[in-house]
This record gives sequence, structure tokens and C-alpha cells, in this order.
Amino acid sequence: MGDLGFFDLIIGFLLLITPVVFFHELGHYWVARKAGVIVEVFSIGFGPELYGRTAKNGTRWRIAAIPFGGFVKMRGDEDAASTPGQDSAHVEGSFGGAGLYWRMAIVLAGPVANFILGILLFAMVYITVGKQILPAEIGEVIPNMPAAEAGLQSGDLILEIDGIKIREFNDMRGLIIESPGKQLDFRLRRDGQELTLPVTPKAQFSDQLDITVGVLGVRSVPVNARVRMAPSTAVVTATSDAFHMSIMILRGLGRAVTGNIQKGEVGGPVRIAEISGTVLNQGIVPFILLTAVISINLGLINLLPIPALDGGHMAFFLIEAVLGKPLPLHWQAILMRGGIAILMTLTLFLVLFDLARLIP
Repeated sequence: MGDLGFFDLIIGFLLLITPVVFFHELGHYWVARKAGVIVEVFSIGFGPELYGRTAKNGTRWRIAAIPFGGFVKMRGDEDAASTPGQDSAHVEGSFGGAGLYWRMAIVLAGPVANFILGILLFAMVYITVGKQILPAEIGEVIPNMPAAEAGLQSGDLILEIDGIKIREFNDMRGLIIESPGKQLDFRLRRDGQELTLPVTPKAQFSDQLDITVGVLGVRSVPVNARVRMAPSTAVVTATSDAFHMSIMILRGLGRAVTGNIQKGEVGGPVRIAEISGTVLNQGIVPFILLTAVISINLGLINLLPIPALDGGHMAFFLIEAVLGKPLPLHWQAILMRGGIAILMTLTLFLVLFDLARLIP
């Protein structure tokens, strides 16, 4: 952990995860209220309550002891994972009693809120501090490296890599890093003409990242100063960045599913705490950008069709829309409990993995 103390990790983690979880659950809460659903509990964290108060509308707002997420419990739910109770569909003000499209909207509102938070944080930085824009143009090609051997030249403007649109130099850098030893098709513009060249990044181990990364052997054009943006331009740029980041996250998930992910790329709550503490010490702007990235990650992960996640609920509702009736409640309960068990096991594994990585 370098020079980071335990206090740095805890403060960094809480400052990072609390607003991200709060906005996620606030999305569920706000749409549920619009749908006439009664929210009984709004919790940041799980387990024993540390602090709470009951609002006039009956919702118990609470902060709990285990800060690995949160939940809103609506009338008719059996647990924090929104497992529907028996006859909940006939209870006034219950989640199960809401219309199908309202239930879909309530479930989707959490991930959507995370995307909105990420975009707003990006835009806030672009408006106040500005964004450093590096064009996807090669400034220098280093001799005897993969780029030079493949025929890339100074002044080449990279348009696509393996069909993925490249907007700026950092987009190219990210794809190169995750592709050691893998041939990539570069589509580029040179002297007004478009070319396609196969390029294979060199595999090189990074002590800092603790993974083998791809190295191309190019440098960017000179770095420009940060450019402050008008609010409308900042929002459009932030939305584009969030969309592109989502594609990269999905690529990473795909590599994890196929077993092509490296040990150093795997991390859980302890890893997030370590990163958040490090970035917090670097300044408020990097920390805000990290919070935006984590928020978008959380929104996207929650859309996976795993029972107990929002994507799992959406899968149930899509089945209901196709069949004209919901899955039997006992099957929903079994799948929900199975999803919770999978998530808890995965979290425990990641925590133990993080600890094993940190302890010599």
C-alpha cells in the first residue's frame, strides 16, 4: 500500500463509495415514489444500523455498518434484494403491485442514476478545470518497436483499432495496454488517404500495474493545456466519454468471462479502497474523476442479468412481458437467493484475493 495508512484507505473508500451508492438508490427511490410505491427503508450499507431517522412519509433513512453497497426496501419485499413476498402484488403501495412498466422503470432508475452522476462529474471537471485533449495522432515513432516494424509513421491519425472508434490518444493507449502480443488492425489516415495496418503490441510486464501490458512504441503530439468547455459542450463530451468507457468495461468483462484477464486486473473492495486512498492524496480533481468512473462501472455491472442485481430483475420482467405472467414466486425467491449467494461468495473471494496480494 506504499505510504498509505489505514485511515487514508477508509476515508478514501467512504468518500468514493457513499455518493455512488446514494445516487444509485436515490434513482430507485425517486421513481418508486413517482409510481406510488411505498419505500420502507433507504439504506446506505448493510447490517446493523449506525444512524437513522424516519421521514414523515414513513421511509426509514439509515446508514449501516457494512459499507459495501446499499438498498431500498419497498412495501411487499421480503428482503433487501427485493424478493417479492407472497401476495405482494395485491398489497396497496407495494412494488409487486405496480404495473410492469413502472417496475421496469424503478429497476432501471438505479443504473441510470449512476450514469447521470458519472456524466455530471465529468462535465463539472470539464467546465471548471477543463479537459486535456490529446488527438489520436502519432507524434513520434520509436525505432525497433512494434509501431515502427508495422509501418506506422509520425503524423498518422488513428481512426479505428479492431473496429473500435478512436477519438483521442488515450483511447488508443487503453486498447494497446490490454492487448499484449495480440495482432490489432489499425485503420488510419495518412496524407489524406485511409490505410489499414496490422500491428502487434509487444508484451511487457509492468511493476506498477502488476500485469503484462502491450507496448506500441509511439509518443503523442505535444500535450496541450486543459481546455475549459461550455456547459452544453461539457455534457456532450462527458456523455461520449461515459459511453466509450462502458464499451471498454464490457470488453474487460468479456475478457474475464473467456479467462483472458490477468491476475493484476482483478480487484475487490480492498483494491478499490487502496486506489481511492491513493487518488485522494493526489487531489480533488483526480478523485472526482475516479468517482465518475466507479459510478459508471457500478451502473453497468448492475445491468448484468444476475438475480439480485437490477439486471436480474429486468430479466424477470422481460420474461413476464413475453409470457404475459410473472415467474412463480417460489422460483423468483430461489433465483434471488442463489444470486445473493453468488455475489456474497464473489465478494468474499475478491476480499481474500486482495489481502493475499497485499500480504507478502
